[in-house]
Amino acid sequence: MNLSEQVLSVTAAAWAPAMAPDEYGAFLNTLLEAERAGAKLLSAYLDELTPGSFMWKQIRAVQLDEAHNCAVLIHLLLEAEVTPTPAVGSFYGKGLAIQGWRERLEFLNRGQAWVAKRLAAALPRVPESARRALQAMLDSHVANIGSCEALL
Repeated sequence: MNLSEQVLSVTAAAWAPAMAPDEYGAFLNTLLEAERAGAKLLSAYLDELTPGSFMWKQIRAVQLDEAHNCAVLIHLLLEAEVTPTPAVGSFYGKGLAIQGWRERLEFLNRGQAWVAKRLAAALPRVPESARRALQAMLDSHVANIGSCEALL
């Protein structure tokens, strides 16, 4: 991103309207469903790998991030006085149907990118009190995409 794009991005963020409470709650619950699906899917994938192997360690690290993100999102929802959804996103079922590690890792990265894109777009509009946690979540998704690309 060049300097003018960065300035426009910062300017747009400064003028972005804050999310209404209902929109914020729905946004967090959508992310929670996605993160829960990712954590559950990666647990299933881990069962097929040799514990302690390099790939197992890499996938386990991503799975732990997904589980941690669920806890963060539940905390943010409760802080906003919104009931966390118990739902698991469709990503889980779709991912279970995929055979082959290359295809699975590519699918996982598409899911990580989907969440990262939504987080990046929403950050300027979420309550200030949630920005640090959601920025950390965005950063973890970007890092996890890199980890999975390295496995490919």
